[in-house]
Amino acid sequence: MQVEYERSGCKQFFKKHRNETVVIKKCIADALAVQVATGMSKVKRAASERVNGCCVYECRINLKKTGSARVAFIAKDDKITVLFISATLQKDSFTHLLERELKEEY
Repeated sequence: MQVEYERSGCKQFFKKHRNETVVIKKCIADALAVQVATGMSKVKRAASERVNGCCVYECRINLKKTGSARVAFIAKDDKITVLFISATLQKDSFTHLLERELKEEY
């Protein structure tokens, strides 16, 4: 499973956690691969808008030392594209941030 990161939505989070970027990317890739393989049981729809014809999903992921974060992504074929990462764990606050980011980007 290939995982890509959108520059605009992930840049701020990776800039804040510059020293742990490699560990964070591995945790996200592992967690999302498990979710896609098991039928996305812990995943919810994140936004009403579609990106490139795909639904936007989100889930909370434990990032070891960094703590927990919410990740918004799209899954298409054998490729996952992470659109947005935030340390905001409350669902409605995260959705508000995500929709604002999607309006600016897409």
